[in-house]
Amino acid sequence: MNRLRWPQKLAIGLGAVLVLWGIAGFFVTGFAGFAAESDTWVLGLRVNPLQNVIHLVFGAALLASFPRLKALSGTALLVALLFLVMFGLGLARYDGEVVNFLNVNPGSNALHFLAGFASLAAAQGAAWCRQCDRAAVVKPA
Repeated sequence: MNRLRWPQKLAIGLGAVLVLWGIAGFFVTGFAGFAAESDTWVLGLRVNPLQNVIHLVFGAALLASFPRLKALSGTALLVALLFLVMFGLGLARYDGEVVNFLNVNPGSNALHFLAGFASLAAAQGAAWCRQCDRAAVVKPA
């Protein structure tokens, strides 16, 4: 196996945290009230089964794609986009009330924001590493 580069290490770390967070969330919420607002917490962050599934899927996607830089750049970019959309949904308001089907609080919203930008860094870093690899393999004329 080749030496892991920093975007791959970042994807492994973030993916593992997300998978563990999703599993821990299911111990607290079960599957009741899938997309409902509830008073269930894991380490100060509100969770519901929908959020747990999202964390598990995104984390597993990062863990599955880390061995290949090309796969990682695409997967991490998609995960980044979706986490930043989740952040936006966490801020959404409708007629002055919070639309909270993700059951977020400011802490979990900050987690989505940070995870989105960490995924974006992994995607960009993987693309840069691929570009450097292509530049290093210059064939003599």
